Amino acid sequence: MKKSKKWNKMAMVMMIGFIMLPALLSQAGGPPLKEKPCGVCHKDYMKIMPAGHPSVGEAAKNPCLSCHQPDPKRSEATKFSTMIHNAHKEGGKVTLTCNQCHAL
Repeated sequence: MKKSKKWNKMAMVMMIGFIMLPALLSQAGGPPLKEKPCGVCHKDYMKIMPAGHPSVGEAAKNPCLSCHQPDPKRSEATKFSTMIHNAHKEGGKVTLTCNQCHAL
């Protein structure tokens, strides 16, 4: 009888894992961004880029993310994402809410 209960618990944990895993993986890169989130405030990208940064095309949908795309297989933030969030949240240069850049 004990063995049966143990297998039932394991089966339940596995079922929950299979249900929850896709939801967790879909959030790996964070909430989706709005179209041209940087361009809403920044008209000249070269003014905000570090010295020596290559030029970006103004016609690109999301010029920053054309190179700085998060890896959907990893759940941790990228160096670029951390820098952007630190500059745009409390304690940074400006304070924005999440929905100003992200499609929530």
